Amino acid sequence: MSAEKKIWVNGKLLSYPDATISPLDRGFTLGDGLFETMRVHQGEIIRLSKHLTRLRRGAKVIALPLPWSDAEFAQAVLQTLDVNHLQDAFIRLTVSRGVPSKRGLLMDEATTKPSLIIQCGEFFGYPIALYERGVHAIISTIRRNEHSPLANIKSLNYLDNILARREADAQGADDALLLNTAGELACASAANLFFVQDKNLITPPLSAGVLPGTMRNFVMREIAPRNGLIVQERRIKPNEIEKMDEAFLTNTLMGIMPLTSIDGQFVKSGKPGFVTSSLRKILDER
Repeated sequence: MSAEKKIWVNGKLLSYPDATISPLDRGFTLGDGLFETMRVHQGEIIRLSKHLTRLRRGAKVIALPLPWSDAEFAQAVLQTLDVNHLQDAFIRLTVSRGVPSKRGLLMDEATTKPSLIIQCGEFFGYPIALYERGVHAIISTIRRNEHSPLANIKSLNYLDNILARREADAQGADDALLLNTAGELACASAANLFFVQDKNLITPPLSAGVLPGTMRNFVMREIAPRNGLIVQERRIKPNEIEKMDEAFLTNTLMGIMPLTSIDGQFVKSGKPGFVTSSLRKILDER
């Protein structure tokens, strides 16, 4: 990491070699915190308010105080982008509970001051060749616990996702799909999952252990209806994959990514489908 690049650490813009947090911070010792990953396109932070809304929802779930207003979050992000001279970038906003007054699992809300880290870097998107080929995925042996309060928030504990992605990599795949404890399809390692069947756009419901992705919501509420698709949130079993016409993944950075094979079996033709390509084109234009 270049010494000229700056990172926001608790109100200060520091060079990476000078940026430190306490080794006692609960984000490091216990994974006690949240994060949001955002995209900047031509200087515009895409769906910033949606990300901050999800951050606050997650903070409420884990009882993490956020002493910053949305305007203060936005200003800190803009300052970090500006000092790094970035117009097309990713942003990683991380909030942890901070350094406790005493060790242990119980939280000392009266004295603990949360930590805020904002990292950004140049980002122009995923390789075009991957969109043209589509992602090859496996179904991981790692299960998503749909009963956990962490299933619907972006907590700092991403070990299940990491293990699933490692499993995919070991098998020569691009990504892993996770089933929940009921054996239903939930998500990919870092993306939401969609299927196309006739004029229906089908995606697992949040109750299946799904993160409420900002891109997921954008596709469901804005892009799909304008393309004449009927959106269905319902439980999906792996044996239904062979009946699907198309599949794709979504997240903030990749947008809409075709999913063309699962466990070595093609999704229909094994090529990015017409609906997937149409939705992606609409997204790119917007």
